[in-house]
Amino acid sequence: MEFNLFLWPMLVPMIIPLFYCFKYKKESLAEIGTITTSMFLIVILYWPLQSSNFLSTQTYIAVKFLLFVIFPLLCLSILKRNRSSLKLGQFGIKKEGTKKSIWLCILFMPIMLAVTFVIQYVNGVFLDVDLLTGAISFFEAFTEEFFFRGILFIFLLNRTNLKIAYFTSLASFVLVHPQHFATIFIIGTIVQGILTIEICRRSDNLIGAWLLHGINRFFIIALFPFLLLS
Repeated sequence: MEFNLFLWPMLVPMIIPLFYCFKYKKESLAEIGTITTSMFLIVILYWPLQSSNFLSTQTYIAVKFLLFVIFPLLCLSILKRNRSSLKLGQFGIKKEGTKKSIWLCILFMPIMLAVTFVIQYVNGVFLDVDLLTGAISFFEAFTEEFFFRGILFIFLLNRTNLKIAYFTSLASFVLVHPQHFATIFIIGTIVQGILTIEICRRSDNLIGAWLLHGINRFFIIALFPFLLLS
């Protein structure tokens, strides 16, 4: 099995919030350093996961949930022990703003699906209709949204500023998909990153970003092939 740290590019944008906190907001440096450390460990731990041909879909999702959701929360919880509590609302998982988040998802969804349709069609990607995989992929999208929008945008926004959080979230999300570099799929990745960040920025809530990401995945796997067959 070839040694390949597939996700390493996502670490590069973290240089900016680390530098910012070191210079202007030292009280947040430990938290940003902890997030960066957890990302470094995710890169290492994810390698055998993406290189394995023996994991079931359910196991893959469970491991990815552990890496991108539980693991970073655990690292931050250890850091904050005996100091201040860590609440899910800090990452956009809360009742406040849910309706606005969902409405923004509905508003942006036609843009996302139109971009996805054009990219898939132009690139000639024609898959078999797979409702089960589409449904599983919908729920698995939460792992990426929690990490790249919940942690690297909503949480980071309160530790740095809008420009840094926006750039870090978007750049890390794009760079974590190196398989899309130099292909038309990078456009869809960038558009999805911007739209999901905008949902979180305007609502301070993660639910709409997850729905947009998940529905877009379901569209690619289950609906797009069906539309071509019709």
